[in-house]
Amino acid sequence: MLSAVRKAVGAKSRPEGAGEETVPDAEGDCFADCHEAHLHPDAHSEGGLAFANLELLEAQRSAVVEVIKSLGKNLLTGQLDLLKVSLPVKMFEPRSYLQKLADPWVHPRFLRLAAESEDPVARLQHVVAFFIAGFHHAFARWAKPFNPILGETWEAALPDGSRIFLEQISHHPPISAFQLQGPDGLYSFAGQSQPSVSYKTNSVKTMAKGYRVIDFKDGGRVEVHFPSYYLRGLLYTAAPRGEVTGTAEFVDAQNGLTAVVRFGRVEDGPPHCTLLQRPDALSGCIYRTLPSSPVAVVGDSGGGGVPGWQMPSPPASEKLRRGSINSLTGKMRSTLSLSLRGSKSSPAVADEAAQRIEVARCTGNWLSHLDWGEQRVWTLLEEAAEAWQPVARPLPSDCRHREDLALLAAGEVKESQRAKELLEQRQRADAKLRKQMVETAGSGGSY
Repeated sequence: MLSAVRKAVGAKSRPEGAGEETVPDAEGDCFADCHEAHLHPDAHSEGGLAFANLELLEAQRSAVVEVIKSLGKNLLTGQLDLLKVSLPVKMFEPRSYLQKLADPWVHPRFLRLAAESEDPVARLQHVVAFFIAGFHHAFARWAKPFNPILGETWEAALPDGSRIFLEQISHHPPISAFQLQGPDGLYSFAGQSQPSVSYKTNSVKTMAKGYRVIDFKDGGRVEVHFPSYYLRGLLYTAAPRGEVTGTAEFVDAQNGLTAVVRFGRVEDGPPHCTLLQRPDALSGCIYRTLPSSPVAVVGDSGGGGVPGWQMPSPPASEKLRRGSINSLTGKMRSTLSLSLRGSKSSPAVADEAAQRIEVARCTGNWLSHLDWGEQRVWTLLEEAAEAWQPVARPLPSDCRHREDLALLAAGEVKESQRAKELLEQRQRADAKLRKQMVETAGSGGSY
């Protein structure tokens, strides 16, 4: 049974420090606790997902040492933004960040269940399950992807008919826009992602600022706020690991519902459930917020809203951004109302709301399972991930046409490095021209 688990999640050879293999029971099954939930075979003994590819680990560490030598004391202070550092391609995988962004979104059946649900609480439970089931896929590839260039795109589809469109709409800061369209128009998950990557001593922290929403065919909407990711033990341990930390929030403002999921040991969990005592455990609640005084609903009429909540709307300046995402030859709809508002978007419920009522509770582990109350809604072994398939006839701006990426895929590391450096020089020159154009327009000149 364990070999089936390892095959299902794409695990590789286990380094020292990875979690110990569990012993099969009489029926050949391997469980980590009394709930019979399968822990990911590459789960780290200290929590999180272990870096299991030893060959890649050595290559990555060699490249990291080169970077440290070139950057010196800036790394030690922790004040370095790795997105602004030109890294050697031997640290890279032959994919774009646009492709990596979609890695966790490969369990679409949960979004279908959410779209088909008439109960707002059940809908929110399925939305949470969609993201929890996908988090471990974010660490399936440890090599760094290529940073997208301005205007770069990627289009792909899942076997269920879902399609995704992504475009790099800003160079500095780097911002990627995306839209995942469900089959038959059941749902649309869209937003912007502005990654922030920082290095300190022996770890890398990543988080993605941006505004993300899931719009359902019946007019429902859920805002999505992501947690943070850590890569720990990159240099000094036998087995580095990836962790999900902090809090994820999912807001259904129309129905006054908020799901809050916290990552870390479940303090009030049953002591005999070892999976809930690990750092990769999670717990959360769905709350219904009751306003202290009625407030008129703002936004779409007929959206099913209740008094006391306001649907978020973008600032006027954001309208200037919307044309960028439509350059995918009209394939991405202009209905995105997106803005970057820090790590989380503005609160969707009224500030004067005074009372929260818990309506559902979840526990689990992003490396094994998720339970809503007494119902198990996701288990690692039983949930097969679908795979994104790039479209057959991509746009000329598709990342697969990048020379540096194609050369690395062909094993031409030195040629890929040269192509990457030439592309970076071209990007800097283009950025300078754009700045000059803006300055000329601002001074009343022509361009």
